[in-house]
Amino acid sequence: MKMMEPEEVPLKEDKYIPMSPMEMYKKSYGDLFKAPRDLWLLFIIKFCLYGSFSTFLSALAIYITEVEGYSDGTLSLAFGLIGGSGLVFIILFGSFNDRYGIRFTLIIGSFAASIPFIVISFNRNIYINIIVMMIPGSFSIALLGSALETGIKYYTHIHYRTLALSFYSAISYISLIGGGLLLQILMYIGDKDYSTFRIIFLYCAINCMIALVLSYFLRQLDYSTFEEVEVSTKKAFNKSNWTFIRETIVTKKFWRFAAVIFILLLIKIIFFQQSIVLPIYMYRDMGDDSNYGFMIVLNQVIIIITLPLFSYLIYFYAAYDIFIIGGSIAVISVLPFIYGANYYTIVSYIVLSSLAESLYSPRLVEYAFEVSPKGKEGIMIALVGLITILGTILSGIVGGILLGDFCPEDGQRHCWLMWLIIGVIPLPGLLVLFLARKYLEEPLFEAQPFVSFASEAKHY
Repeated sequence: MKMMEPEEVPLKEDKYIPMSPMEMYKKSYGDLFKAPRDLWLLFIIKFCLYGSFSTFLSALAIYITEVEGYSDGTLSLAFGLIGGSGLVFIILFGSFNDRYGIRFTLIIGSFAASIPFIVISFNRNIYINIIVMMIPGSFSIALLGSALETGIKYYTHIHYRTLALSFYSAISYISLIGGGLLLQILMYIGDKDYSTFRIIFLYCAINCMIALVLSYFLRQLDYSTFEEVEVSTKKAFNKSNWTFIRETIVTKKFWRFAAVIFILLLIKIIFFQQSIVLPIYMYRDMGDDSNYGFMIVLNQVIIIITLPLFSYLIYFYAAYDIFIIGGSIAVISVLPFIYGANYYTIVSYIVLSSLAESLYSPRLVEYAFEVSPKGKEGIMIALVGLITILGTILSGIVGGILLGDFCPEDGQRHCWLMWLIIGVIPLPGLLVLFLARKYLEEPLFEAQPFVSFASEAKHY
């Protein structure tokens, strides 16, 4: 009997079909909602803390000049002292989060942040109030910004981290709108007196205490590597602060990143002028600043809407590309002012500059994560904070000089030329960013990672 040969069936080759960018983008939303509870706690903590800071800063100028009756010079001095002490504390404590962990840093930072609000709620001595804003207040800012943003890295997977950063950035603008609305409501139903502002300061203090309590429930994770298993920062804690910082600043990647951040500082001058120059420009060149508040709300709404949408671009462009694209749009945003002062040109500026800001704002933090040595993200994030404070100070100086020269209160005005100069200031940096890309962008591999003057370089 002849045996039947088994029927030969050709083997089917399994083909891997990669996901399209849109499929990956949709998947990032689903995975984001599966992130550990710590990420969502961090978002709430961020909302509370930034709600406090934004409300306080919005109220501070009115409180000092109109409630306490101090001069504009005293107001400028107060902001200068607070900003100066902030720079010092960021330099000294930029590595605090890396050495002591996210939870402990947020607990200490939230407690320190509540002190100025509590003191000002029950004390009217301007000198005591400035001191508590300079010391515990600035100390808290040095800790909190770094810890919050570093937490995004350690509570997410890399494939949805950009989306998480977009939501994180949007929370800042939502809290800013909330603080502005609270201030407007209290000013409407009450008077510009100490009792009204005491409610605002107590609101800020309560927000900080809520953040402190929530921080206690955070865990020290490295979610992308160890999922929800807690990790230790003991190794970093055993090093001195200087040793820890030195290990970062002797690397080439630190100085490349510092150069990129400094260039982006010049671009951010355009964004800062929304708060510094724009309201005065509207009053002097149009004779009407009553709708300035609507312009700022428009800015925040555009950013809140576009931040998550623009996270889709990570599948097509590297962070460095986004910096160049966003910077170019920012420079273009001031060009409508050439056609004179009206709401068409102002809205055009707001729309374009808002789009530029929402393009690169979350990518800046993510780029800091990408170039940071493992466990030293806090130092790089602190560098971003340092540059932001310097940018605010520099923008105030530049805006004040240009207003006086080209858009004075009395005399002949050439306000369009002022805006043109503001747009020209970032151009050299933008050109350097483009032409020196091979030197500034982080390479995929580096055989010798240390700067030449470092002792570590001798071993390579």
